[in-house]
Amino acid sequence: MAGAAGGLVSGLIWGGDPLESAARGAAVGAASGAAVGAVQDAKQSSAKEAPQQASENSSNELPSKEQLVAAIGEPAVDGIVALAKCDYSGALSNAQLSKTASEPHYQEAGVWLEALSYAETGDVEKLNASYAEIIKLDKKVSNVLEVQTELSDSLSKLKKIRTQYNLPESCS
Repeated sequence: MAGAAGGLVSGLIWGGDPLESAARGAAVGAASGAAVGAVQDAKQSSAKEAPQQASENSSNELPSKEQLVAAIGEPAVDGIVALAKCDYSGALSNAQLSKTASEPHYQEAGVWLEALSYAETGDVEKLNASYAEIIKLDKKVSNVLEVQTELSDSLSKLKKIRTQYNLPESCS
């Protein structure tokens, strides 16, 4: 599940279809799956935006969990797994850790993880407050509508990931 869930956040950061990337890698291990998504998505972005380790990996190699952690940070990986397991406290704690990291991609993963958590819990006030931070850190979105669209798509993918791993689709 770490791979599939990690692919969700890496997909938000670099684009692409994280569910497809995670599913393709699931046969060889959950952590590898998300890293595949992160690496493939990173290759599509500009070299200055993609982590160096991801851009050096060939498309036929399966990246390691360490490469996924390098791409979005260990707190983000742990946080998205917590979110997939409906552990909102754990997800938000890890989001805060990511947001304070020095690496911009880690910060970006942290704000998206935080927003996903707020969206899932229905905390509209905090969710609305997170939009400006996402727009500031994520160069792929430039307005609230784009952020809301990405969040909606990601929440749908999160539900699919949960179903794939025999977890409840919704946590309520």
